[in-house]
Amino acid sequence: MVTETYKLINAIKKMYPVVQFFKNRYFPDGKVYYSEKALIETKKKGRVIAPFVVPVVGGIAITSEGYRAMEIDAPYIAPKKIITAEELEKKAFGESPESGRTPAQRENELEAEYMDDLRKSVFRRHEQMCTELLTTGKILMKHYSNGDDAAKGINYSLKYLQFFENEFGNKYNFEKRFGDMSASEKILEFYKMAAILRKRGTRATDIVMAHDVSRILMTNKDFLEFYDLAKVDFGDIKQSELPEGVACNGRININGVVMTMFTYDEYYEDLDGQEKAMLPAGTIAFLQPKMGETVYAQVTFYSKGGFKSYAEKIVPRFVGSERDNAAEVQVFSRPVPYPYDWDSWLIANINDEPVPQTDSPESISTHTGQTEPLAETELKAEDEINAMTKKADVIAYAESIGLNGLDTEQKLDDLKAQVLNYQGEKYDL
Repeated sequence: MVTETYKLINAIKKMYPVVQFFKNRYFPDGKVYYSEKALIETKKKGRVIAPFVVPVVGGIAITSEGYRAMEIDAPYIAPKKIITAEELEKKAFGESPESGRTPAQRENELEAEYMDDLRKSVFRRHEQMCTELLTTGKILMKHYSNGDDAAKGINYSLKYLQFFENEFGNKYNFEKRFGDMSASEKILEFYKMAAILRKRGTRATDIVMAHDVSRILMTNKDFLEFYDLAKVDFGDIKQSELPEGVACNGRININGVVMTMFTYDEYYEDLDGQEKAMLPAGTIAFLQPKMGETVYAQVTFYSKGGFKSYAEKIVPRFVGSERDNAAEVQVFSRPVPYPYDWDSWLIANINDEPVPQTDSPESISTHTGQTEPLAETELKAEDEINAMTKKADVIAYAESIGLNGLDTEQKLDDLKAQVLNYQGEKYDL
C-alpha cells in the first residue's frame, strides 16, 4: 500500500490519461503556482494600424489595450472516498469466492480504483468549469463543508470568476428561429458571427455544437446540398484523438472563413444526483484552440511533521484513522481556467427567442468602461455593510447597486463579502 503523497502524485501521473475536449483544446494546462493564489493575465486583441510619422519624429506610442493582471484565490476541488474494514472483508466485484485474498490485498486494489474514480471526477469538474465559462462568461463555485449540504445545495460559500464587466458581451442572438431558417440563412448567420470576431481581432476556427444543433444541420438535405456533401473537407482531425461524446463533422468554408465543426454530447452527474449536459442543449460556440489556459495554485494540508504544500495540478492523499477503523482516499485540485482575451469567442443558442437586429450584428457592444452607481442609490461604507444583521437587508442592498443572484441559503458573512467585493470592483472604492 502506498501512502506517501509524493509517491501518490507520481502514480496518478502515470494513470491512463483522460481526454477533456474543452479543457485540453481551448484551456490547456499552464503554470502551477507555489502559492494560494494563481496569476492570470488577459489582453484584449486589437486591430490598430501603425501611424505615419514625419522623419524627424522618433515614433508615436500606441496605447496598450485592455491588459489585465489579477491574482485569483484558486477554488478547492477535493472529493474523497472512504475505505472501511467491513468493505475489505467482502469479496471484490468479479472476485471468485474461493480466491483466498486478504483484506490487505484488496486494499491496494481499492485504493487505486478509488484514486482513479476521484481523478476522473476532478477532470469532469475541470471540463464543466470550461464550458460554464464559455456559455456564461463566468464560473460559479459553491464551496461546501459536507456531502449533505452539497446534495441539497445549501450552506455554501460562493466564489466566482467573471470575465466581463457590465454584461456578458459574447452572446449572439439570431434574428429568427433557427428551425425556420433556410440553409443559406443559417450559413449567413454563421458568417455574421465569424465576422464579428474578426472585427474584434480574433479569428475563430472551430464551431462546437450541442447534439441537437448538429442533428438539425447534418440531417438537413438543403444544408448538405448547399455545400455538395462530396466536397465537404473532413480535415485532419483524427476521431481516435477525440474524447468520448465528441465527433468531428468536418471542415467547411463559410464565405472564405474555414471552420472545423464539432458535435459535443457529454453529460455529468451533478452533486444533487441529476444528470446534466456539459454543453447546454441548443448551444453553438465559435472558438479557437488555445484561446486561454488553466493555471493552478498549490495544495496545502497537514501530514506527519507539519503542514506541507504541493504545487501540482492534482494531488492525491491517503489518510488512515485508527479511531474510525477506516481510511480516506482524497484528491485535491485548485484550477483557474481563463481566456486570454475576454472578447475572443461567441456563443449562441437556437432555443433563445429571436432578437430582431436594428443595427448590423457586427456592432455588438464590447464596452469595458466604468459603471456608475444608480443615481438614487447611496453606496454604503464597509462598516455599514458589516453592521447588517439580516440576510434580506444585505440582498436588498446588493440588488440596489446592481448585484443580482444572491440568496438566503448563503451565509451572512459570505453575502457581505460578495457585496463588498462587487462594490469595490464596480465602483472603484
